[in-house]
Amino acid sequence: MKHVIEVEDGEESVLTETGSGGLIGRGILHDRPLAEYVDAGETPRYVVRNKKRGVRIDRSGDAVGGSGGGSVDESERVTPDSDHSATALVTDVRVLFAVGHADGDRTHSVPLGDVVEARTVDGFLGGALVLETVHGRQYRFQSRGDLGPVQEFLDAAAGVWTRAERHLEAAAETLDQVETAFEAGDVDIVLAAVGDVRETLADAEEAAASLDGASASVADRVADYRARLAWYERRAYAERAEQVRERAHTRWDDREYESAFDNFERAAESYAAALSVDADRPTDDLIERRLETLAEDRERLAAAPLERAEQAVEVASAEDDPETAVEWWERALDRYETLRSLDWGRDERRFAGDREAIRERLAVVAEGLVAARCERARRAVDVADGAPPEAAAAACERAQSALDAAREVARERVPEELDTVDELEATVDDHRPDLSADRSEDGGDATPAETVVVPSDEPDPEATAESGPGAAGTPTPADGGSTTESETTSDAVREDWASVDDDTDEAGTDGEGIDSGEAGDGWVSATRIRSAADESTSTADDPERAVTETESTVDSQMSGASGGGSADWAPADLASVSAGAYRDLVATLFRETGWAVDAPEGEAADEVDLHATTPGPVAVGVGVRAVHADGTAALDGDAVERVAAAVEDAAGLDAAVIVARARLSPPARERADERGVRVVGPDSLAAELDYHGVSHPDGG
Repeated sequence: MKHVIEVEDGEESVLTETGSGGLIGRGILHDRPLAEYVDAGETPRYVVRNKKRGVRIDRSGDAVGGSGGGSVDESERVTPDSDHSATALVTDVRVLFAVGHADGDRTHSVPLGDVVEARTVDGFLGGALVLETVHGRQYRFQSRGDLGPVQEFLDAAAGVWTRAERHLEAAAETLDQVETAFEAGDVDIVLAAVGDVRETLADAEEAAASLDGASASVADRVADYRARLAWYERRAYAERAEQVRERAHTRWDDREYESAFDNFERAAESYAAALSVDADRPTDDLIERRLETLAEDRERLAAAPLERAEQAVEVASAEDDPETAVEWWERALDRYETLRSLDWGRDERRFAGDREAIRERLAVVAEGLVAARCERARRAVDVADGAPPEAAAAACERAQSALDAAREVARERVPEELDTVDELEATVDDHRPDLSADRSEDGGDATPAETVVVPSDEPDPEATAESGPGAAGTPTPADGGSTTESETTSDAVREDWASVDDDTDEAGTDGEGIDSGEAGDGWVSATRIRSAADESTSTADDPERAVTETESTVDSQMSGASGGGSADWAPADLASVSAGAYRDLVATLFRETGWAVDAPEGEAADEVDLHATTPGPVAVGVGVRAVHADGTAALDGDAVERVAAAVEDAAGLDAAVIVARARLSPPARERADERGVRVVGPDSLAAELDYHGVSHPDGG
């Protein structure tokens, strides 16, 4: 009987024989031959046999019952009956201990990946093959044959399996971490781990390559891991594409066009990478639809900077107001500059617009900006024409400022427009008053009368003194009365300096004060507003409606307050009020007409001089800007806009009122009409001061 049989040497018959006789003179197994225990992909290498000793299995573990028992050792010996043998079938996958027995063969399989140590020991009746496993078990199989080659093979094969298993376990652990990261939305961590897992799986395959059985077994497990990895990888690429695409839209909203385009390109790359991964989720159709939508986004982004620039040109070209036109031409210039700078240094341009065409368009836009600033200067010169010296000087300064800005643009971009700027600058110089000469003639100070436009469309002072301001029956040109020389002169001034309907007070009273022909140029009476609030008490259940009705009264009835007495005020007298005393004069008049007046606080104080509030069931607050004559010349549309905005933002204010000692410029008056800012001109102001007997603050 041969005790150690090397199957590869042509003695495969040992795997197929059963019963007695034959190669070893005694049957091995009872139920079936060893060959039937060999799995596909498993290669037998050795068969080790003993006749009677069988296999001994030693187990160590915890005592039954848990605590207090310590550890125990259990030993089991499985032996064959008298007609059969015990064998140890060594393959490249495992060691199969098979013990023949008439009432059924006994088998124990030990995977080589579980073998920690394979050794041989010598004994009195021969040697023994001993296997130590990771589970604390020891298998001892005695044999009189030469066990050296078997031990060497097992030792090497166990090392192969151990290394391959170690790599597979590392891959499995990383995959678990990938799953956790994916659920947390950390797709970058997932994609960074993909390469590590793929490399670890390759190491496992390499470690098992020397054993066919190990290689086949590892390949099956690696395939499962790779399928799981591909599923995470494709989903991670698709998710990253969505995140980058969202970032691109954010950059687009922030006008960071190049960064937006870069992110769109990265999103397309991520979608393409997702498609290249062999997995079924997300589906190919879904990813391809996302790619189509992404291509549309990129096309719109490529055209967006040029469209914004062209839109600014269209608005600027259609704008009649030079201030607004300048703003839009500046935007157009900035947008074309941005367009020209995009993709600078790139061989292939991604955004719409040829660089040469953009350069030419920039010149056209610059020409439009210069023209708008020149028009702004012309209108300022028109305002200065016929205006009082201080106002004319302020207008000329605005014109010069516009021309300086126009010259800067023209010098850099359209030098041919410099002649136009020079001609306008000469016109400005012609209209600029010599204030120093005026002061020297008057002993160093200009008289107040020289700095104020005095309107002549108020009722005749003598008639006013007899019957009160705005008394019924006062003859006016509209009523067929005669037109005096001063009235004719005033009309001429109004055509150039102010709107004709700026301060036209037609005669008539309502029993409470003066009615203005223009709702926007009358006085604000707290008495009338308080009366309206009293009438609105029936709306107590609807406070919102009460406030609305009271605000409507402010907008529609801007005149009237009971009063009496006369301080002999005329519009010309306003010129003698110093700038410092003017605000106090306006505050006094508001108090005389029934308002409670306070100084403003917070940011509104920069634009509003007074807060006036009328008491009543529904209090109404008004933000008042008191504009001295010199300040009137500098009060442009933007300044009016700031007053309106300050009132809107301030708590407790419902309306804005500008009390001007001289007429506002047409652009400022237009802006006031647009924003609902009420303007009280010098005629109405003087009449109310006279009607309520308000004394001159400087003792005049």
